[in-house]
Amino acid sequence: MNIDVTYRVAAPQLPTIESEYDRLWQFANILTRAGLPVDKWYPAADTEKASLLNAAFDANGPTSAAIAMAKNSALSNGTSVRSLGVWNGLEGDGGAAFSDSQGIDSVCSVTFQMKGIVGFQQTTLVADVVSEAARIWSASSVQVGPFKYFSQQQVFEKRPGAGWMLYLPRVFTAQQVPEARDLIPVMDGKKRIGTLIVSVVDEPFSASNPEHVKIANAIEERLVDQDLLPLFTEL
Repeated sequence: MNIDVTYRVAAPQLPTIESEYDRLWQFANILTRAGLPVDKWYPAADTEKASLLNAAFDANGPTSAAIAMAKNSALSNGTSVRSLGVWNGLEGDGGAAFSDSQGIDSVCSVTFQMKGIVGFQQTTLVADVVSEAARIWSASSVQVGPFKYFSQQQVFEKRPGAGWMLYLPRVFTAQQVPEARDLIPVMDGKKRIGTLIVSVVDEPFSASNPEHVKIANAIEERLVDQDLLPLFTEL
């Protein structure tokens, strides 16, 4: 399953590596709800062995080793583009990774990928994680679902897909999206910042289930009919 966040850098320059790594740390703290310890993430490096030498985070924030590695990396120390990433050191079932790609005057993205983590079978937990990600990055969209759905099955290639869940920074009503199985308000403190549109509530979304795909497709079509599903270039 993937969680894909889009957002934009508001300032005319990229944030510091320290401040962006802090946002990754905040997200790692949210992932503890799914049984992923905050101190078991490792920074990107040239080799697996080099990556596993240092933890990316501890209880207080990003580690000094992770910050130093990022500053020495050609991928993460640019002034107009940057990529930061961590993984939990596991391949296959139980494996997880997330990365943040930033650019000035372009859509930035955070991608979380995981396989076989039991906590992410629970609709309520996934919804909580997505809501927190939307808040941390002031997201312009968050898509949740399997890679196959977004690469092969969604209706509109150049727009966000509904998948299992879709966050957009606006208020939706049941009358606007009757195909949705749930509409969850996303809050930042007492302020509502958007809505999480959920296509399946009683089980995890599956790209192999025709009914799941049908519901997600119908949500996308309904939103486009009302001019409520933006192009990625408009985010």
